[in-house]
Amino acid sequence: MKILNGEILANKKYSENLYKIEVFSPYICRNAAPAQFVEVKCSSDNITDPLLRRPFAICEIDKRFNVFSILYTVKGKGTLYLSTLRKGQYLDFIGPLGNGFLIEEAHSKHVLIGGGIGVAPLCYLASELAEKGKDVFFIAGFKDNAFYAWEKDLAKITRNYRIFTEDGSFGERGLPTSYISANIKDYDNSIIVACGPLEMLKSIQGIISRARGIKAFALMEERMACGIGVCMGCVIKTRGEDGKLSYKKVCSDGPAFNLMEVVFE
Repeated sequence: MKILNGEILANKKYSENLYKIEVFSPYICRNAAPAQFVEVKCSSDNITDPLLRRPFAICEIDKRFNVFSILYTVKGKGTLYLSTLRKGQYLDFIGPLGNGFLIEEAHSKHVLIGGGIGVAPLCYLASELAEKGKDVFFIAGFKDNAFYAWEKDLAKITRNYRIFTEDGSFGERGLPTSYISANIKDYDNSIIVACGPLEMLKSIQGIISRARGIKAFALMEERMACGIGVCMGCVIKTRGEDGKLSYKKVCSDGPAFNLMEVVFE
């Protein structure tokens, strides 16, 4: 982990509130693993609002050119500031943070399920799985067509994907969870990795609890003030195989967790 400054090579606008910022950083490209993230300073040097850094998943890494990217939606002051940055400026960030997702050699079939901006960390994971010769099926779900232009990025990673939108304006009308529920028998002996809204993760947990031979993991999203496990602001509740409850920090214990052990309130 280091405090870094990387030159911005592009800040692409996909839709009204969806952007992808590309940053030159040999250190991140050498050391980051799928599921890890960076904490970004989201204000200029002479302004302290917002004061705290914001966490963003590493979405893509191009080791040929030492470039990594983060996919983000504009929701508040911090992300609004990011959207104003231009090529040639520098991004102040700390990383890589969190624990990388362990790709198991014994399993070849992987189903990745992303909801909204939760697709971001799954893109890097999908790239690494494909590079290792794994079978990847990517399922993405959105409310509307805000991610329409992003599909080109996904198609570069894998052609084996399906996209659903709640309003039917992009891809197929419906929910990823409905599709998974209807086809769960097809995923015996697969590894499922999901990232997105808590309700989606909770629904997937319920679906998988009725299946057999499936390993499931969640890449959890929480507010993270420090990113290193000090502030205790990203604690979630888990229940181990022994039935005992415990509390874990998403930033330092995760962000990847056994989905079946996460306790959703």
